[in-house]
Amino acid sequence: MLLGFGAGGLASDKPSAELKERVKQISPGVYRVGDITVDAKLGVAVFPAEVNQLVGLIEYALVTEIGKVHESFLSTKARPSDIHAAMLLLGVKPPGIVVAEVGWKVGDKWVRKPITDCIAQYPLEAASERDDKVTDKSFDLKSRNWKWTGARLRNSKLTADVSGSILSLQPDMDALALIEPMVDTGRFGSHVWPKRVPKLGQAVQVFIRPKKAVPTSPSANKNPAKSKKRSF
Repeated sequence: MLLGFGAGGLASDKPSAELKERVKQISPGVYRVGDITVDAKLGVAVFPAEVNQLVGLIEYALVTEIGKVHESFLSTKARPSDIHAAMLLLGVKPPGIVVAEVGWKVGDKWVRKPITDCIAQYPLEAASERDDKVTDKSFDLKSRNWKWTGARLRNSKLTADVSGSILSLQPDMDALALIEPMVDTGRFGSHVWPKRVPKLGQAVQVFIRPKKAVPTSPSANKNPAKSKKRSF
């Protein structure tokens, strides 16, 4: 896989000189950007997080420790700008589609699943007066992917670094990514499936990778276009 910072039309497509300097190659095909590890061969960015909330309404799947931790499933110390730089290295240009997974250790084995498998929706009226939002009307989150927006630049700073918003379940212009398709937040709330996830406070790993495009016809890959080599 060829890694590089692509040049796009949005300001958030262009990492700063400081971000470029933060990219370090630690072994063939493996890079570090702050707390994020980028594996070129596997096409994935990985970073540590922890289970932040199990009970109640959530509006985010992942925030930083300065973000809205009172309504987020996971939290992380990783800088959103570093995560965004890692995705640019993997060739994700806003608005690209990515897949986000969470992994944790159970005994001597690792469990890994899509973050969307850990989240449910429920009719707002079904649990409006309850702290515990799990009801017999709860259902699996139907949206499976995330639209990578890269947030925005304001005064030369990535807004996600200020807001702490990374994976959002509601419209949020300052988040790095939004659930795709967006849920109807006027009718439904979201909560964690507590029996499907680790205990509160447990350390986990977050995996984010570009979603692979599915060829539209058998001949789609007969004469693939040559990709231009990028460099940092």
